[in-house]
Amino acid sequence: AHTRIVLDAATAAGARQAAVSGADTSLVQERIDTELRDGGVDPSRVHITIDPQVASWGEPIRVRLEVSEQASIPFLGTWSVPLSSEFVTRSEVTH
Repeated sequence: AHTRIVLDAATAAGARQAAVSGADTSLVQERIDTELRDGGVDPSRVHITIDPQVASWGEPIRVRLEVSEQASIPFLGTWSVPLSSEFVTRSEVTH
């Protein structure tokens, strides 16, 4: 549950930064990475999708984060559990 909460927080923060920037910029990536690290999730494990790369004022920007976690139950085994989070916002920048 912890990873899911961190993933949602990082996605929301990244979407907000993308709206203010109007594009997929280094600031967006830094904001997402900071939220992930602060929450104890290694950013190198997370796949980030931002679409489109540049958006004009009012156009939607989709930010999606995906990570795979391990679930384990003693005597039953361990398996991979895919987690994802997606936020859509609108660009606040006129390009």
